[in-house]
Amino acid sequence: MIISEDFLIKQLSILIYLLPLFLITGPFLPDLTVVISSIIVLFLIIKKKDYFYVNNFFFIFFNIWCAYIILRSLLSYNPLLSLESSLFYFRFGIMTIVIWFIINNNIKFKIIFFYSLLLTYFLVIFHGYIDYFFNFNFFYLGSDGPRLSGLFNDRLIMGSFLSRLFPLLFALGYLFFKDNKKLMCLIFIIFILTDVLIYLSGERVAFFNLALFTLIVIILSKDWVIFRILTIFFSLIFIIIFSYLEPSSKDRMVSYTIEQIGLSSDISEPKYIFSYEHQGIFIASINIFLDNKMFGIGPKLFREVCLEPKYYSPHRCSTHSHNFYLQLLSETGLIGVIPLIALYIFFLFLIFKHFLNKFFKRKYILNDYQIYLISPFIINFFPIIPSGSFFNNWLSIVYFFPVGFLLHNYYKK
Repeated sequence: MIISEDFLIKQLSILIYLLPLFLITGPFLPDLTVVISSIIVLFLIIKKKDYFYVNNFFFIFFNIWCAYIILRSLLSYNPLLSLESSLFYFRFGIMTIVIWFIINNNIKFKIIFFYSLLLTYFLVIFHGYIDYFFNFNFFYLGSDGPRLSGLFNDRLIMGSFLSRLFPLLFALGYLFFKDNKKLMCLIFIIFILTDVLIYLSGERVAFFNLALFTLIVIILSKDWVIFRILTIFFSLIFIIIFSYLEPSSKDRMVSYTIEQIGLSSDISEPKYIFSYEHQGIFIASINIFLDNKMFGIGPKLFREVCLEPKYYSPHRCSTHSHNFYLQLLSETGLIGVIPLIALYIFFLFLIFKHFLNKFFKRKYILNDYQIYLISPFIINFFPIIPSGSFFNNWLSIVYFFPVGFLLHNYYKK
């Protein structure tokens, strides 16, 4: 039996439609989806001889970087542990090609994916508010403390999920429905519910991501400035009301943050970068980097090296550095981190040039859709906030997902 190209493209599309829903379940199903879809798309690229998907600057450069981190793992003192993070990391680059390929070969993909993402958002939001108001979860007894988990159970990443995929939802909503008044009303409500729920989740980094994206929209975009200002206005009203009625979220977002940094009324109290624990981990990361400047110690090995007497002290050890740049500096050295820094500077330059042209020449270098697709990179890799592990499978899928849409937009001509 010969399987047709159309059949494979249809199955590939279905896998990606389901990917936002799979992200709720944990890392296994999303990672399995990435692997299967990567195999299918490579087969189709070879069969159709569409080699431009893999013969472009992004894909070649990314795979050179992947080859470097694999080599660094092989030359580390614990290759087997290090290779767990680096050996198959190239699959996330292929995942971006999957998105690009499907958009080119399935004219309805973006609109159907938008509805899939919107439905997933609705499920997460609905269950999040059920958890908040009734302390009830369909899968366990409910949340403990000021942080909500909703459908994510004991993984406190609901706010992270909503904030990191929000720019993509925003971009696709703008692309298709900026002139559809009925659907705009629905999106308007979804945005407000998202803003408030991210605050109620108690995830400070997620709330910062949301605030940064809102700032990008208001300053840089052309059409949805008023729309976003209105949604954030109503969101702030509800946030103030919830903070007054139930101060636990406010205590974590504001009071607890001030306490961790050391900005209490006692002026003699020591000050910290985010917290005493974060500062200790950052110091250990910097010290490890200073001893291994060029090549680092190898991916995933911070957890072991920080235990060495030379670097160890209470609260200076963890599974990772809690900052992407410090993690890459300590584990992959300057060679490993410079590509990320260079790409980040490039995007900053691009949006800054857009900003200058918008306000001084009344010209728009980027359209709103492009701004919303670039913003996830600016937000996710913002250098001065805590982060998860750079090599975390779940996070990598979330980070790389919008890149496929951006590649399609860039190369479509």
